[in-house]
Amino acid sequence: MKNLKDIINEIKVNEAIPKFSSPLKAFDYIQRKRGEGMNLEQTLRSTLADIQDLQRDMEQEAEPGGGPIADKYAREIDFLKRQYNKTKLELKKVMDEIDEFDETYI
Repeated sequence: MKNLKDIINEIKVNEAIPKFSSPLKAFDYIQRKRGEGMNLEQTLRSTLADIQDLQRDMEQEAEPGGGPIADKYAREIDFLKRQYNKTKLELKKVMDEIDEFDETYI
């Protein structure tokens, strides 16, 4: 006679089969998504550190009243902020996919 835990585990595996041809493919999928999420988080940390470095450099090198050097730094910082926001949206999408998988199959 099967216990309740075995039946629940069997149901979970059977739920994954329609979307994935095997539990191994489901596992590979979620591992890839988690790895992708970790890579995006690292990219966010790195981009944020680059922005902070540029801001420190700008304080040291740029003219107080503005000018070409300040404008150059402002363009670079603005570019990095756009990259940061784009990466943040990508991370949110990946995290939503992970949450959906967890809610559906775990």
